[in-house]
Amino acid sequence: MNDKLKVGIQGYPGSFHDIAARQYWGNTDLALIPADSFDILASMLCQRKTDIAVMAIENSIAGTLLQNYRILRENGFWVSGEIYLRIKHNLLGIPGTTLTDIREVASHPMALNQCLQFLQGFPRWKLVESEDTALSAQHLSQSLDRHKACIASTAAADLYGLDILAPGIETNKTNYTRFFIVHPHRETPDPAADKASVYLRIPDKKGQLLKVLQVIDSHSLNMSKLQSFPVLGSFREYFFHIDIEFDHISQYEGLKNDLRSLTFEYEETGIYKRADVKAIIEKQSKISQLS
Repeated sequence: MNDKLKVGIQGYPGSFHDIAARQYWGNTDLALIPADSFDILASMLCQRKTDIAVMAIENSIAGTLLQNYRILRENGFWVSGEIYLRIKHNLLGIPGTTLTDIREVASHPMALNQCLQFLQGFPRWKLVESEDTALSAQHLSQSLDRHKACIASTAAADLYGLDILAPGIETNKTNYTRFFIVHPHRETPDPAADKASVYLRIPDKKGQLLKVLQVIDSHSLNMSKLQSFPVLGSFREYFFHIDIEFDHISQYEGLKNDLRSLTFEYEETGIYKRADVKAIIEKQSKISQLS
């Protein structure tokens, strides 16, 4: 009997979703199931083709992936955890390839954009957009074409037998992606949970959002994210996604009771243990001091 945890990922083996899943679960034996898009990933989770999914939700350069918040809300998915992954892009080629051999570089559009400073040093290279960084590496390994290269992870280089021609070519060295761990339905929160992700919908009244923020402040809790989304078909009405950090879940419960009195829709997306971001903050501080 196959008792591996079935984890859906957007992308293919060697992608950053793949790496995030393996880092999050450590030594757990996983069956990773790839999806070509986030909507397909959601469909697989709804149909129970996967037990759980890993879904990118924001990037420190590209910003919030708005469609993924829509996917979470519309499908009633539940977030049970998060992980931040350092995104390091590498130029990969067939073994023996040199930079002077290359005529074409393929990767996901976001990866190409995040490496533009490096790529602008080679104006003769043709840039080709693909569905996935790891898929670009797979196709390159099958082509055996030394005139082609791709941008992908170190894991993809190892998996597909490619050489790293230039490591760490991303323009911004503090490039991180936040991933959610997503269940098809609500789960019992970990008693040690210290973060909540929720949706609010408030009346279109003067100062109403300010009142929400004042209530959060009155509870001395940290709001680490605030994101607005228009309510389709309703003029000047918005959903607000917020992330709240706390020390004990009882603090959040007290806040929730007060917020519900100010909103006509309050929906929890997840209550979970927040990721440790101390190392990321420290690195950002050091880079800022040097700049």
